[in-house]
Formats: sequence, structure tokens, C-alpha cells
Amino acid sequence: MTIRDPSAIQVVAWDFDGVLNRNVQNGVFAWSRTFERDLGLSLHSFSRHLFDGRFQKAMKGEACLIEIVTEWTEKNAAHGRTDEILDYWFTRDALPDADTLAIVTALKGKGVRNVMATNNEVHRTNFIEHQMGFNLHVERIFAAGRMKIAKPDTSYFAHIEEELQADPSTLLLVDDMHENILAARGRGWQAFHFTEGSHAALAEALGLAA
Repeated sequence: MTIRDPSAIQVVAWDFDGVLNRNVQNGVFAWSRTFERDLGLSLHSFSRHLFDGRFQKAMKGEACLIEIVTEWTEKNAAHGRTDEILDYWFTRDALPDADTLAIVTALKGKGVRNVMATNNEVHRTNFIEHQMGFNLHVERIFAAGRMKIAKPDTSYFAHIEEELQADPSTLLLVDDMHENILAARGRGWQAFHFTEGSHAALAEALGLAA
């Protein structure tokens, strides 16, 4: 988890789920833990439909999440509940990590830029940006659905470099997926593999620890 050269970092690109947002515990997302109890719908059926390649297409802007969920509702006696399901998903998974955001704030105070680098599709990205207010925490959101490229594709990182006009060595990715860390490092980025509860280690690695 060592950061190669903290003094060279000009921009930190933060992953969202599991890093800026504390909604993942032991690999399980918050919304899924109470989905069946609260909505009376089958999590197994919904997840099988959603994650059998469909969400991956939506994630890269190749399909519409609303249409994918609507397709499932019409086949599973849940007609007209698309908005309810998506609202439940998005709001239940809206758990900003105060400890990570404190690091973001500290970095801002040192003149370091902060952006989000997430594999979210467009509808949830809009929710994150505006309803959750992350547009106030980061200067830009780089989302797979908007870019039509997803991590760990190296083109994802190249796009950010180009948009920010930044040298890869000045960019730091903080992400909880090892394959994304490896891809970023392959582009010449610095990277920190974030795991549950590694806030203190990250702060120390960035030279922010007291």
C-alpha cells in the first residue's frame, strides 16, 4: 500500500464504492442486505438478471439501467416498481465515508486536487453527484458510464490524464480493487490499494498523519 512519491502527487483520483462511500462490507453492498426484507422481492432473481452481463453494459454506457430494471419488474410481478427499486438501491447505498472525506479535505488544504474515478453508470453517477452532493467534494467525476470506458481498461486512465493534462506520475489512484491498482500503475500512476479500515494507513502514506 506504499505510495511511491507523495511529494509528487498533484491529483488524487478516488474510487467511490468502498472508498469515498462506506457501503461495502466483506464484499457485500448495503442495499442488497435488506432488499428482500424491505421490498418483498427476490434478491437472487434480481441480482442474476442484473449482473449477468447487463449491468456491465450499463456501466459502460452501452445499455440503460432503467430499462434493465424495468425488464426484470415486468417478468417478476413487480410492474411499475422500477423507480422504487432504483431509489431504494441508490439511497440505501448512500453512505459517505466521513473518514475518507476528512482526508480529501486535508489534501485540498495542501493544494492537492481531488477527482472521482468510478465504474458507475450514468443514473447512479448523477445521484452521487447531485443528490449525495459529491460535486462539492471533488472537482470532477470520471464515471465509466459517461466515458464509455471502465476500469481496469488502461484507456480509462489515459482519458483522465488527457482531460486533466496531468503527467501520470503526479496522479494517485485510491481504489479497493487490486486489478485497478495494477492497471493504474501500468500507466505510470501512483496508487494505493484501499481496504476496509485503512484510513490511517492512507493518511500516513500521504504525509497527513499527526
